[in-house]
Amino acid sequence: MSLLKRITPGFLRDRYLAIQTRLHNLETSVRHLNTAMDAMLVSPKYAPAEDVGFNGQRQRKRIFTEMVKAIAFDAIIETGTWLGNTTAYMRQTAGKPVYSCELNPRFFALANMRLADLEDIHLELKDSRKFIQHHRQTELAGKTVFFYLDSHWYDDLPLGEELDLIGSCWKQYVILIDDFQVPDDAGYYFDNYGPGKTLKLEMLAPAINKYNLAVFFPSARSTEETGGKCGGVVLAPRGPLSEKISRLASLREWR
Repeated sequence: MSLLKRITPGFLRDRYLAIQTRLHNLETSVRHLNTAMDAMLVSPKYAPAEDVGFNGQRQRKRIFTEMVKAIAFDAIIETGTWLGNTTAYMRQTAGKPVYSCELNPRFFALANMRLADLEDIHLELKDSRKFIQHHRQTELAGKTVFFYLDSHWYDDLPLGEELDLIGSCWKQYVILIDDFQVPDDAGYYFDNYGPGKTLKLEMLAPAINKYNLAVFFPSARSTEETGGKCGGVVLAPRGPLSEKISRLASLREWR
């Protein structure tokens, strides 16, 4: 009986957590399906609008616009195409080729359909790590590249490996990570997938130290942001690029 008493609480806890995970996954699947259906019915082709791209966030768009004006990027690499709204927004705003990957076949097909009329957008159905690894072998490896990392919807969180692949190959790059915790502003949304899988600075510490990265957060408070109010962090190797970013009004360096 004493053994049963010791086992039962743990068993019930594990069952409860398993049910919670299944419910969360089901809710996520339904939400994604609704999003895909809405896009197909309401917006089968990409159309620029104030609430389209970068989660409809006006301040996030300001950050991107200031960066592409200050830095002569050769190309943009995005992980996590989703519906293609941000993909198209970056292409039209920066005027640079955009290379994007999506792991979900439905969203990949939908993005292909919605962006078919836009030039110099290159989509691939591929895991983000394999996608970045591939481009380490192309002409982009020696270029100045803007990376938008947004492929963290699944249990397998690739962010750490993405940063290693980028930092060990590129010399001139800037990274913007979506859904990231802004440490001093709880009003910004960020992703939390459980122990060790929360998108916050502790997760980035190895890469920040290894590749000597400067860290920047939005200057605007969450109360000034629109749309999804998703937090974000900008990373760049210390040197000419980080110095240019430090002069942008839309960002503040975190020390």
